[in-house]
Amino acid sequence: MRDKLIDQHVEALCRKGCRSVREDIRLLTQGVIPPELKGLDDLAGRAVVKELRAIMAVYGDGCPVIQQRERKKSDLQHGQEKKKTSR
Repeated sequence: MRDKLIDQHVEALCRKGCRSVREDIRLLTQGVIPPELKGLDDLAGRAVVKELRAIMAVYGDGCPVIQQRERKKSDLQHGQEKKKTSR
């Protein structure tokens, strides 16, 4: 049950995006508790930080710059419309 609760809180923080998660980790290590973690005890809070660090280690020191959704938009040149396919 406790692991599920921690996972839910980790997911809530991760939904905010890479940069926000890095900021939340920084704040948590300084003792600032984000709203998503209000109500967790100290041990659970430390478990969340540990899990977030493990997740963010995959990205190294950076965050993905362009998400897939943004990439599709950026593939179009200025003023160009998306081509329609006929079937």
